[in-house]
Amino acid sequence: MEKKFVANKAVLVNRKGEILLVRDAGKKDHTHAKGKLEFPGGRMDAGETPREGLLREELGLSSVSVSVEEPLYVDLWGIGGDVINQPIVGIYYLVRLLGEFQIVLSDEHDEFLWYDPRQAFPPGTVQATEDVLNAYRRHEGIDVASDDLIKGRQGYGLIQILTGNGKGKTTAAIGEIVRMVGVGKRAAIIFFDKGGEHYSERSILEKLGVEWFAYGRDRIDPVTGRFDFSVTDVARTLGEQGLEKARELFQSDQYDLLVLDEINSTTDLGMLSVGSVLSVLDQKPDRLELVLTGRNAPQAFLDRAHLVTEMRLRKHYFYSGVKAREGVDY
Repeated sequence: MEKKFVANKAVLVNRKGEILLVRDAGKKDHTHAKGKLEFPGGRMDAGETPREGLLREELGLSSVSVSVEEPLYVDLWGIGGDVINQPIVGIYYLVRLLGEFQIVLSDEHDEFLWYDPRQAFPPGTVQATEDVLNAYRRHEGIDVASDDLIKGRQGYGLIQILTGNGKGKTTAAIGEIVRMVGVGKRAAIIFFDKGGEHYSERSILEKLGVEWFAYGRDRIDPVTGRFDFSVTDVARTLGEQGLEKARELFQSDQYDLLVLDEINSTTDLGMLSVGSVLSVLDQKPDRLELVLTGRNAPQAFLDRAHLVTEMRLRKHYFYSGVKAREGVDY
């Protein structure tokens, strides 16, 4: 039977979002890795759990100073590079630092640094380390690519996307509207797939002088109060009408900010096509700031955007049977 060692590695993230990397001292069977940056951790000892091994290794961590989350990445290497005869399965755990602690390096490493994953890889990172860092970036929705077309740009005219399965996308977009109005600029919002009179933010938008336009079926059954998840031809027609309104507002060129609320999810559900939305985006006035909200933003939208923020669901009271509350959820 083929046997493998197991090594537990920590992708340790501090409160600034920086990741701890350690530099290999090149001792013993690590001569080939001298000077390379990697993650703290090592092989498990007999009788210990993965968590115990993770916290034991060289950093002096305790269970009260960190939050150990799910494995982020799995890799395979070998002792001294021998993957065939002495293979090691490396399991990289996402570990979030809850407080301050003093790093105590073992003799296996001679330097450490805190790395911002939004920046380019530092000198000394090997491919395996870069693979794990890229897995972390995907997990956190971090895109480090810069856009030379907008480098140094001033003023409005960018495209923002607020997406993800967490609460707060529309709320954040309305917050941007409030800021725009606060500096004397004009803003408007088009609500996609949000028919009915269930949305209390609309009354305050009117008081602020913000124009809003709603296109969509009323999905709340007036008798049972249940939500109708179906996608009908009527819903598709209303979606197209909302997109036509966006085109109309683009042509008027009288706004500084326009929010297309729930256009991401409306497109993902098939009420709009990706191509038709992109065609309208091509007509956006250069100085108009545009915000697209809704979960499951299509990749083509993400590629077009200059800012992408993903709301992640960690916990929600809905799953405990708490019903949507007026003024908080709608």
